[in-house]
Amino acid sequence: MTTLNRGRLRMLAAGGVLALAAGALAAAPSNAVPKHHAPGAAFARPVTASAPGPASDAAPRRPGGHPTVVLPAQVAPSARVTAAAKPRHDVDGDGRSDLMDMEYDQVTAVYLSKIHEWSEYTISKTDPQASFTDLLPVGDVGGTTNPELLSLSFDGVLTLYEAGVKATSAPLWTGRGWQIYNRVVATGDLTGDHHPDLLARDFAGDLWLYTGTGSTTRPFNSRVKVASGWGIYDQIVGASDVDGDGIGDVYTRTLTGDLWFHKGAASASAPLKARVKISSGWNAYNVITGSDDGDGDGKSDLLARDHEGVQYWFKSTGSGKLAARSYFGDGYEKSKFLVGAGTTQLYGKGANLMTQSSDNVLAKWYVLANDDYLSPPIAAGKEASGSRNAFATGLNSHNHGSYVQNIGTDLYIRGVKVSSTWSCNLMVGPGDLTGDGKGDLLSRDSAGVLWLHPGDGAVDTKLGTRIKVGTGWNGYNALVGAGDFSGDGRPDLLARDTTGRLYLFKGTGTSTAPFAAREQIATGWGTYDGLVAPGDITGDAKGDILARTANGDMYLYASTGNAGTATFSARVKFGTGWNIYKTML
Repeated sequence: MTTLNRGRLRMLAAGGVLALAAGALAAAPSNAVPKHHAPGAAFARPVTASAPGPASDAAPRRPGGHPTVVLPAQVAPSARVTAAAKPRHDVDGDGRSDLMDMEYDQVTAVYLSKIHEWSEYTISKTDPQASFTDLLPVGDVGGTTNPELLSLSFDGVLTLYEAGVKATSAPLWTGRGWQIYNRVVATGDLTGDHHPDLLARDFAGDLWLYTGTGSTTRPFNSRVKVASGWGIYDQIVGASDVDGDGIGDVYTRTLTGDLWFHKGAASASAPLKARVKISSGWNAYNVITGSDDGDGDGKSDLLARDHEGVQYWFKSTGSGKLAARSYFGDGYEKSKFLVGAGTTQLYGKGANLMTQSSDNVLAKWYVLANDDYLSPPIAAGKEASGSRNAFATGLNSHNHGSYVQNIGTDLYIRGVKVSSTWSCNLMVGPGDLTGDGKGDLLSRDSAGVLWLHPGDGAVDTKLGTRIKVGTGWNGYNALVGAGDFSGDGRPDLLARDTTGRLYLFKGTGTSTAPFAAREQIATGWGTYDGLVAPGDITGDAKGDILARTANGDMYLYASTGNAGTATFSARVKFGTGWNIYKTML
């Protein structure tokens, strides 16, 4: 990576509150070098596709392989101890948890510590394009010699499997309704009964404990509320046993970058002791992962990925404290998430940006976790002239971006006609607005009425009966959204009025009133002729915004996870030449 790009990323990490004055939005120097592939460069031109446009989801596997792994040095045999807590995700049976990730193209892979190699890993699903909002290294739920793995779907289905070397078993148990939480964490045994437990945080910031039963057919007891106020943390890491007492422990991080240690208390009513601050500056990392014991000293350690995709290992030294970081590997910008990560990554657009050139050729840009895209983009067919289109957040059960096209009065979703009585002048799909875990669509009609169209989550998406959101929405010339901007885990909407003021409409998760009252967060956004919400392109699970000026300069506004006027960090130049596209979705 070039020195220029490292500097750009350091600026992004340091951040700064979004300037509200229009003068602060003046164009940056025109000779800035774009980080990613120049948008005007050639890519494979498609054979003209017949309307209604692209329906393919999967990204092609690119050269370059998996991330690199430099395993920590092992303690001397004479100093090695038997860990008080078993490793949660040791699929190859060598006594060490194995690293697993899901990559940008939905491929799940595992790094086997026994043979020091990556291999693709199969989650037992009949649908090869299935993706998950998280995979949880729950540990040995059933008391056998093999660990179990939990998958969490976007519509709130939690599924338990036995984890083999290259694949899981068929599902052992399934539970529904978990979309009521914005974070589910596999902690290890918090209560001292030798059964692994779960913590779950709801959108109000309340923390709930699900104690383990020791059975794979009914793995968890009913929930018990154990804490409030946990909405202040943007990452919650199930670290397993950090101090060698056999009880699971937890780390949390605040938006300001403070890292806190919550020691397990071996109690079902109060499973965590009072937090202890470990250190500051952890917002230098976009993901912190509980990796279990990496060096054989009997204490669980941490991994942390920085904004360039470099992974570091932090050795536990006892009482929640950590030694100085050691290099673990690079190439982790290709990882959608790591198993055991402290944040549920933001998904919904498998291809996070779609562009349309002047000749109506479409291209998909696949996001990485370091504010960049894979280059070159992927040709995605040719748009029919005169259509209105949107790239909606996860309308189907695959939860990839869903291409939506309105031709006359016909509406198509991923190439399937779903309505012949459609009438709108704008569409946007921010995500699940109704709280059922299924992506939804918004449309605005010529009278300025905004309508909510609930999605059914099926592969061939159908829309439910529309719900009136409100009137007066023709006062906005741009509506964009893909995920959470305000930090509560719910998808939000951004609206720009004709004077250039930018408003945040926080999602509520309620179909009858999907948005809270608007909050003005910026002025001067009339400078831009194009706004697009690609989802999370900085790898921290928060939604980001790209804004283009008429001369083709593109700027990145990274979400801070705060509502109000600090919703985005100061803009960073993303690239030039983006005015070759007449539409960006």
